[in-house]
Amino acid sequence: MARYSFPAWSKDLQERVNATGGEGMPGIVQNFDLFNLAGRLVVKDGFLAELETLLRLYEKTAVARKKPLAKNEYLVPVTYAPLPSFAELEQEFGKGNVSNIFDGRPFTKHTSCSDISETPGNLIFLVKHFGREINSDDAIAEMNRLSYRPATHIEVYEFQKAHPDLQRQFSIVALGSFAMDVSNLCVAVLRSNSDRRIFGHCWFDYGWVDVACRFLFVRK
Repeated sequence: MARYSFPAWSKDLQERVNATGGEGMPGIVQNFDLFNLAGRLVVKDGFLAELETLLRLYEKTAVARKKPLAKNEYLVPVTYAPLPSFAELEQEFGKGNVSNIFDGRPFTKHTSCSDISETPGNLIFLVKHFGREINSDDAIAEMNRLSYRPATHIEVYEFQKAHPDLQRQFSIVALGSFAMDVSNLCVAVLRSNSDRRIFGHCWFDYGWVDVACRFLFVRK
């Protein structure tokens, strides 16, 4: 079987469809063998993976057009670049304002985030105020029923880049990923103290008794 480059088989396809005397479905039906061949070549050449990436990116950038932003929702571009080093984070937040869990140790995603796409694009974040005492698992389960998932430490970091002053109003917790500190699962928390912006942490298993704190979720 002859091997086509992408431009070659697309040109051949166009010429053969045009030769049927029409466009659209008649040409597709009469040339299904070539469409099938083209599909297999796309997969073989690795183009399909790039196409899927482009489609996911389009879905993220178009998501705001599908549904207007609700109250306390924010459209924020997310690159999924690796978190800066501890030293760089201290330059950004100030010395003593960064938790030691961001010292380069690995983070593990919560099961609700295990299969998320990390293709750069726009995400819709919700800053959720439950207004009552709640534990982490119940918060995630409740929001999952509303088609939201918890934000990861990478996502909450990029969120604060776009909205740096929100954490001065209330603490913002990201339950979507955690790092180990001794034997404790620790999640990222944006908070403040005497107007200092802090990139801190708290235990995942902590009962969230501070009814003023907020949780960062991502619209699915």
